[in-house]
Amino acid sequence: MEHVGFRQGRRMVLHDLSFGIKAGETTALLGPNGAGKTTLLRLLLGLAQPCTGRVLLDGRPMAQWSRREIARRIAYVPQGHVPLFPYSVRDIVGMGRLAETPFAPALRAMDEDAVDRALAELGITRLASRPYTDLSGGERQAVLLARALAQGARTLVLDEPETGLDHGQKQRLYALLRRLAAQGHAVVATTHDPLQAACMFDRAVLLRHGRIVGDGMAADVLSDAMVERLYAPPDPSEAL
Repeated sequence: MEHVGFRQGRRMVLHDLSFGIKAGETTALLGPNGAGKTTLLRLLLGLAQPCTGRVLLDGRPMAQWSRREIARRIAYVPQGHVPLFPYSVRDIVGMGRLAETPFAPALRAMDEDAVDRALAELGITRLASRPYTDLSGGERQAVLLARALAQGARTLVLDEPETGLDHGQKQRLYALLRRLAAQGHAVVATTHDPLQAACMFDRAVLLRHGRIVGDGMAADVLSDAMVERLYAPPDPSEAL
């Protein structure tokens, strides 16, 4: 994105943001509540348009891409997903193929193969026939990641993926994200855990009051002094 600003009503939520996302890199987005992380994710996913600047996808403005074209390139993994119906795990993962087969009555053989690969990559093939509603929080998170992989997108956008996970599940999740990056995926995730981000991510982008206050190698950017500044009590002059 280049010099992006976003206004909500009369309030500027984001101010002059410029940064890029690279294949093969894991990027953490950090900042206090209200810093603009959710709005930034919406812009990255093409769900909102900036009022200034532009968001580019493969060199083209995001507004020029159709939703189906975006879905083939960017997959979203939400936080705290609450299931409404007891679809099987396989059905949930298969929904990732809708960008390729939106009107097909059933998945094609190539779609079934993509689902099988995604389940195997996440190590959850054994859960394929289980109702999604019966799974633990960690298992549900793995299913949502598998759905994103089945989608075939090379960019993964995750909103606080560690929500509801215990320590071991978090370690396995971030090991998986690093493995996906090593395979050429671009991984972007919001998080509230600076220590985890410094250890597990390649890069960190820090947001405060809708402005980037830090961007670089995660282990370097997330110093004690920077984290203290990032989460310090609001200063009225910063909101100007």
